[in-house]
Amino acid sequence: MKTYTVKSGDSLGLIAFKQLGATAKWREIAELNNIVNPSKIEVGQILQLPIESEPTPSTERADVVIIEEDPRIYYQYQTDTTRKYLGKKFRKGIFRPGSQITETFIQQNPNLLADLKISKSEVNALLATSENEGNLDAVNTWDNSFMSFGMFQWTLGAGTGEGELPALIKLVKEKYPDAFQQFCGQFGVDVSADTNATYGYLIHNNNKVDTAAEKQFFRSNIVAYRFVAAGMDQRVCAVQILHAINRFNLFYFNKTEKLGGNSLFDLLSSEYAAALFLDNHVNRPGYLWPCVAKAISNSGLSYEQLKNGGDKEEMKVINQYLNVRETYGNSPMTDAKNRAAVTKRYLDSGKISASKGSFKSNRALR
Repeated sequence: MKTYTVKSGDSLGLIAFKQLGATAKWREIAELNNIVNPSKIEVGQILQLPIESEPTPSTERADVVIIEEDPRIYYQYQTDTTRKYLGKKFRKGIFRPGSQITETFIQQNPNLLADLKISKSEVNALLATSENEGNLDAVNTWDNSFMSFGMFQWTLGAGTGEGELPALIKLVKEKYPDAFQQFCGQFGVDVSADTNATYGYLIHNNNKVDTAAEKQFFRSNIVAYRFVAAGMDQRVCAVQILHAINRFNLFYFNKTEKLGGNSLFDLLSSEYAAALFLDNHVNRPGYLWPCVAKAISNSGLSYEQLKNGGDKEEMKVINQYLNVRETYGNSPMTDAKNRAAVTKRYLDSGKISASKGSFKSNRALR
């Protein structure tokens, strides 16, 4: 019978990884030794180990061990006994708000963002919105979208549907192939050929991840760990900023009959307006153009008057818009008033401008 003597810092998961090649086999050790509470093992305790002809190959990175202590989940490197928090068990997976704050990253990495042709104005508008969203290393695997990651919680997509997460990963692959290989490629993860700049599917071990069964793998704790690690990587964080800013391309520069044949940028072009509209589009994308159209109507201004007007006309419509979006639709924006207050705080502190034409996009350079 093969045995193992428990050492300081050991857990059943760590022992299973070292001795059997897979953290998940801690349950076999617990069952064999009649251990009811897996967190209650003592230094010097002798454990019997399952006998196997060959260890089952691990799907995990060789340098990391996942440790489950219900309801918290940790990860730990073999060369470092310090446990790091991965997330908390919740419903079907885990919940992790993250700790990598967007504003801090932006302040500390101006050159990295400049290399991606991101303008200061775009950064300003994003900052005034980001506080309402998640952190760069936020990961959630508990809901029907299987995996949500990053500052805007890009998802894998529910059921057989497309998700926004593959589009983010595609951008990482384009901008930093080495980062893509580190966090995705070496684990058999890629993006499908039909993934565009907004939506798509992942590929896992040469199979398209387009069913609930295929997506289930991405709830696993080892996958959550890989995304957490990616959310702490400067290259991936920079691409998150770029991908978030690219969202303006979906709603801000497109001419639409819903706005009298104009684009939002034609009519309302301050950094303040851009930030408010980005916030709206992340939370309730389908409501944005109708809310603005109603605000313009309520202001008594025509599209031409607004288009050719100045700061006064712009602010008049913005104030109407803020009132409209609080109650618009069957399911109005989440906490619209407080979200707007966050953006207003950036305006009051001088970090963004309410002057018409102050929003400057570098999209033509990217």
